[in-house]
Amino acid sequence: MAGPSNAKGSTYIQVDVHYDGMFSPIPHLIYYLNQKTSITDVDFGGLNFKEFIHVLEDVTKGKCPVVYYCLGHKSMRDGLTPLKNDDDYRRFLDVAHGNEGKINVYIDHYNDSVLDWIEEEKEEKNVDSESSDEDKDSVMSDALSVDHEPDEEVIPLTKSDDPFLNYISVVPRDEFVDEDDDSDNGTKEAPIYPYHDSTQKWDTMQPILGMRFCNPQELKQLVSNYAVANGFNLWYEKNDKTRLLVRCCKTSEGKAACPFRLWATWMSSEKSFQIKSLRNEHNYARTFKFGSVVTYSWIGKHFVNDILENPKLSCREMRDKVGEIFNVKVSVGQCRNAKKFALNEIEGSLNTHYEKLWSYGAEILRANPGSTVKIGTDTMPDSTIYFSRMYVCIKGVKDGWIEGCRRVIGVDGCFLKGICRGELLSAVGRDANNHIYPIAWAVVAVENKETWKWFLNLLLKDINMGNGAGLTLLSDQHKGLIEAVKERVPDAEHRQCARHVYANFKKKFKGAAYRKLFWRAAKATTVQRFEGLMKEIRAIDVQAYDHLMERDPKSWSRAFFVLDRSCDAIENGICESFNAAIVHARKKPIITMLEEIRRFVMDRMYCKRLKGQKWNLAICPSIRKKIVDKRKHLRYWYVIPSGVQQFEVRSVHEVYAVYLNQRTCACRGWQLSGIPCIHAMAAISYLNENVEDYVATWFTTEMFGNCYKYTINPLNGSEMWPSWEGQPMLPPKRKRLPGRPKVNRKKAASEKEGRHTISKKGAITKCSICREPGHNKITCPLSKEGPSTKAKKKKGKHVPDVEDESEFEIEEMDEVENEYESEIEELAEDGDEPDQGQVEEPAAQPVVEVEQRAQPLKRKRKYSERITKVALSRVVNTKDGCGLSVNKPVTLE
Repeated sequence: MAGPSNAKGSTYIQVDVHYDGMFSPIPHLIYYLNQKTSITDVDFGGLNFKEFIHVLEDVTKGKCPVVYYCLGHKSMRDGLTPLKNDDDYRRFLDVAHGNEGKINVYIDHYNDSVLDWIEEEKEEKNVDSESSDEDKDSVMSDALSVDHEPDEEVIPLTKSDDPFLNYISVVPRDEFVDEDDDSDNGTKEAPIYPYHDSTQKWDTMQPILGMRFCNPQELKQLVSNYAVANGFNLWYEKNDKTRLLVRCCKTSEGKAACPFRLWATWMSSEKSFQIKSLRNEHNYARTFKFGSVVTYSWIGKHFVNDILENPKLSCREMRDKVGEIFNVKVSVGQCRNAKKFALNEIEGSLNTHYEKLWSYGAEILRANPGSTVKIGTDTMPDSTIYFSRMYVCIKGVKDGWIEGCRRVIGVDGCFLKGICRGELLSAVGRDANNHIYPIAWAVVAVENKETWKWFLNLLLKDINMGNGAGLTLLSDQHKGLIEAVKERVPDAEHRQCARHVYANFKKKFKGAAYRKLFWRAAKATTVQRFEGLMKEIRAIDVQAYDHLMERDPKSWSRAFFVLDRSCDAIENGICESFNAAIVHARKKPIITMLEEIRRFVMDRMYCKRLKGQKWNLAICPSIRKKIVDKRKHLRYWYVIPSGVQQFEVRSVHEVYAVYLNQRTCACRGWQLSGIPCIHAMAAISYLNENVEDYVATWFTTEMFGNCYKYTINPLNGSEMWPSWEGQPMLPPKRKRLPGRPKVNRKKAASEKEGRHTISKKGAITKCSICREPGHNKITCPLSKEGPSTKAKKKKGKHVPDVEDESEFEIEEMDEVENEYESEIEELAEDGDEPDQGQVEEPAAQPVVEVEQRAQPLKRKRKYSERITKVALSRVVNTKDGCGLSVNKPVTLE
């Protein structure tokens, strides 16, 4: 076919477009897994390069980032040429005309280094025609190490057993080429078929002719994903270990009603399962029931992460989610089996987590020398090793606490909420800005005296505090922790959280008066003030006084706290804040949880260090805020100087001696907190000096910098952790307690108040009959003597007696009362008003016993009956002037 050799002439040529494939340099440059279409009805001579690209995109239904052309009789190494601009396009037309109007076009969707591969292939051919296997491996490695777009289709190895990350590894070259293949023997080279990538998104999986699988299960997984994603009712006509025949749309006769057919068999020579024939055509609409291809294992694999995050996911909720996400109808029984399957998968991954704990601890010690990582195990008689506890304290964190934090530590334990049960023990300090500073954390199977003693022993060794001299510990009232502190840290001050003390106190002694007096006593800074408040409590109830004194006031009242610790905290809020910050991590498996805690602390130390470097202050911002808040009350105090830096600070009812040179105040507030109290501030302001100069050095920005000047070194990925050759560790044995396991912590009554109404928990109920506390009217002993007159009578329970008949019936007939009143008023207008003196009172009726009363009718009274009944029970103005009728109906005229 002849034509002009420029793009402006009118020329029709045949362009064979190869697309949706990929280039491979092994064993030589080829383009495989592609589709092909021919264009013969386009006048390419009248187009330019951009218009030609638009034509290709319309044909291929996609982008064409890189385009090559090649003559059919030439190999790609010798004839492949890029097409980039109008000049290339004119040469492209000239080449096509010289080849009888036919040419091949190849679309490179991945922007591979095809020209570099061609140059390498030519150089190898010129240097040595016979390349060694090592050279081939190098070429393959170079070819597949090129960065591609995110949608690149690579050939991966099987999934890694890493519990955190799934890395995609490319299949080595010797898996592409048959070992018996020899290019020198003159035989035709075998085609290269892809390996199934099990890591790609489930709804993008497609069966491809020749695709290889490691086992039949991988192929069945692909078939299930392909069927659900596209709504194809696939079924297995043959299904065993060596062969698999998949058909579509099964009829009642057991035959296929759709042309789709997939045949795969086991290849013993390559140890893989391969699709040998595939007819990927369908001719019917979507279905919602998939029979054997949607199994409980398929559902379970898709819900492993959901069950890991929410182990309490019910089978019915899972069924609804399957229908919502996959548009598939499954039964509750399938979901029940799927949940069991997912739990077994999670259990296996948990075993992997605990097996890697040794390697994880070794990696921390490698990256952060000087850190402390201790792992405790329980060995069974059969030599099986179970996890017991693990302690972590990183070098940079403990050094920062030693150089920049006050000697005050809060210790607490919290439950793990996920599949991995146990408790997380933590030690949290306070930085110079009075914020949390996590020091160490540990995972234990159970919180008791032994585990707390083990934790405190390791903690004190890390921070060089010996037996606790000069140290203050804050904790809750856990019995095992209190005993462990007494034995292991005898020289330390042990404060108990006042909120927990009050929560236990409130269970027995409720009321606003108790609450007010307790918190005043807890915050009292002098012994005299504390004793006065306790006398008020004793005046109300001696038992309340005895209850609080038995709890050792030295552990929960500021009046007895040790001075010069620069901390007057009576609550262990720092540990609660840390537990809340890692609440999501506590639902994860053990290594994932520990890693999230480590990353949280590492990122926090870095951010705090940068934040502190921007401060141009003498003391930290939160301390300055406290001072500003106190200044608002200075006007209520006036100062009387008595000597050099000695003052008497007075208000209406209080007087305190302040010694600025000794940095003391008679209220002891300054000595406890390290921040000048309101009395000291008044004296300092009297001298026109800066209050910040009298703040303890623990709160300066210099100390804040010392806290965070150290770093936590990063860790490598889990595949690079040091190997551990010892016996693998198993998860701790779970002890099933009676009842449903609790996920949320038990909150105090004061924490459960509603948004719009107060809580009734703990309120004392009173009976509405006898007005006595402790029971209601249903269980009242007086209710057996007869129904209370105050109790509301329920409709239809019994027929009332004559004495209260009119009242009962009027209440029952309210809906017709107004109608009769209007009717009576009309009668009164027609005649004289009735003489009330002549109206006779109705005769008293005998009292009817309960046993003799008629049973209620089980049908609704008719409207006419209700009218008659009301008429009988009311005094009306009748025609005869009697005005009363009891025994017979009244005729109203």
